[in-house]
Amino acid sequence: MNLRTTVNARLRRRPPVGTRRSALFLGVAAAGAVMVNVLAAGEPAAHAEAQTESMSVAEQLGIPADASSTLDAEAVAPLQQLAASRSARDADQATAALQQLAAEQAERDRLAAEEAARLAAEEAARVEAARAAEAARAAEAARAAEAARKAAPPAPAAPAAPRSSGGAAAAPSGSYQSYALQKLGGDSTQFSCLEKLWGKESGWNPNAQNPSSTAYGIPQFLDSTWAGTGIAKTSDGYRQIDAGLIYIQKRFGSPCGAWSHSQAKGWY
Repeated sequence: MNLRTTVNARLRRRPPVGTRRSALFLGVAAAGAVMVNVLAAGEPAAHAEAQTESMSVAEQLGIPADASSTLDAEAVAPLQQLAASRSARDADQATAALQQLAAEQAERDRLAAEEAARLAAEEAARVEAARAAEAARAAEAARAAEAARKAAPPAPAAPAAPRSSGGAAAAPSGSYQSYALQKLGGDSTQFSCLEKLWGKESGWNPNAQNPSSTAYGIPQFLDSTWAGTGIAKTSDGYRQIDAGLIYIQKRFGSPCGAWSHSQAKGWY
């Protein structure tokens, strides 16, 4: 038998390829099933053994059954303290801010009150200064009147009015100012006002004539004013004084009243 014949004989004795592969797969599956069963059978024992060992370690460490809750409380306590401290700090900051606002408002109110007091004091000082100035002017006017009274010549004694054979009173004598002072009863204050008034109007000139009106004489009466005195218009200075005093008494009450009106209005 040659080599070719021998190989062909062996090939004819070997099973087909598909048959050999099926047998191989069946063998592997059987081996896997055996291993699964072995592992499944040994697992409960191993698990029980591990559990037993865990319990023994916990007991050896002295950790009670509720140790986890105790540990949680101990871990949370610092966080709670931190939160409480932060809340207290926030409350303190809010309180400090409110106190700062209140202090600032109080300061503004204080400054406003001081400013109002300052303005009131300035106004009071201004009013007081105005009063003092007015009092000084009044005192100066009084001194001027007194000086004028002292400078005026003394009024001569009024002589007894002699009567003419017809029984009429004799004409008055002396200066017009002396006559006016006599008619005022010697009142130097009223005479001082009258002296200024008629000094301004005519300079005590009985013949003074206003070129632009009918004002005439010492009192510078218009024709209509003469009629109101009951004395006819005349060049007699003494009668002019009589008429002037009658008008002043009726219209202003006194020479000083007439002088004040003249100062305010420019006429009387």
